[in-house]
Amino acid sequence: MFSYMKVVGVVSLSLVLTLLAQDDPTVVPQPAIEGAKLGEALQSVPTQQPPAAGAQPGEALQPATTNKPKEKIFDILARVLAPRGIAEVNNPDVGSFQPVLANRAYPLGSTFRTGPGSTVFINFSFSDGVQLMENTELIVHADPKKPDTRAVTLVRGQLRTFMKDSMPEEMFSVTTPNAICKSLAGRAEITLNFKDDNEELSVATITGSLLMEGLQFTIPTLRAANTVNVLTATNRSLSRLISEKGDFKVVLSTGTEFPVTYDMSPRAVIKVWREVAPVGGRTVVSTLVVGPSGTARHRFVYALGRDALATGELVDQFVLEQQEKTLRTLGGALSGQAPDVKAKPELKDEKKPVVEKKATP
Repeated sequence: MFSYMKVVGVVSLSLVLTLLAQDDPTVVPQPAIEGAKLGEALQSVPTQQPPAAGAQPGEALQPATTNKPKEKIFDILARVLAPRGIAEVNNPDVGSFQPVLANRAYPLGSTFRTGPGSTVFINFSFSDGVQLMENTELIVHADPKKPDTRAVTLVRGQLRTFMKDSMPEEMFSVTTPNAICKSLAGRAEITLNFKDDNEELSVATITGSLLMEGLQFTIPTLRAANTVNVLTATNRSLSRLISEKGDFKVVLSTGTEFPVTYDMSPRAVIKVWREVAPVGGRTVVSTLVVGPSGTARHRFVYALGRDALATGELVDQFVLEQQEKTLRTLGGALSGQAPDVKAKPELKDEKKPVVEKKATP
């Protein structure tokens, strides 16, 4: 009986191996296995390991996941859309200005410009780009160290940005001769004009925000509905900052490791003078901050690159409080009210004593 069962098992295993060989042409048929070697053959057959505890069905059969590359935000080229009027491009491969072609893509490094009453859109992706208004010229490029970013150098005129409000930081920037707008997200309007040896830069955020860096000043966050005006002399001897709309913080360099942060508001003015010292040739910077009431809030002088040559804050807080108190008093007097004089209560009409006349006999 035992010999019969052993023979049947050997024959069954041989048939199974033969059928597998017929299904898979890569398997070479093997001769019948003797009964003495049956246990060794069964042990040599690879077995599938059970899935780990807590694993989902079929999870063990899934291949290992790989890190997918991050999706790029901007296209490789800059595409021109909806040109109106005079719109030209200087392709670096051509070397001269030519009329732009609608829906045509141009390489980075191209210079675009518009004429009077003309506009054109330049898209960096399906939904991100800028619009050149009339008499505007700019250059489109990218940071050599970060080729996935996009940057615009505004030469003159006005541009409007339409970027995602969720645009990651340091992905898009606008550069002008006297300031750089970094990490720009959302919509903004940037204008650069030249008048009387001065460069007037106006930056207005409509949605989103941006970071602004200029000569000896930084605006960490210019949020939606804020507008700042920066007037800079072409020889960089003077810069003037005013808030045309909204309140925001301005960080001013003091020549030391401790800058001054001022809460800018409308009617406040920041002036920065620069002069080259006759001895040593270093640039001396003098900064004055005037508050909305007309009083000096901050004043300091320093030499660039020399921490030891810095005066520090020159505005005495006690004197500042006295000046503001005087201005408030003067403002009350000019309005017809004397704040320091208490109003006297009105006197009621006093009745005169009545003298009764004696009756004559």
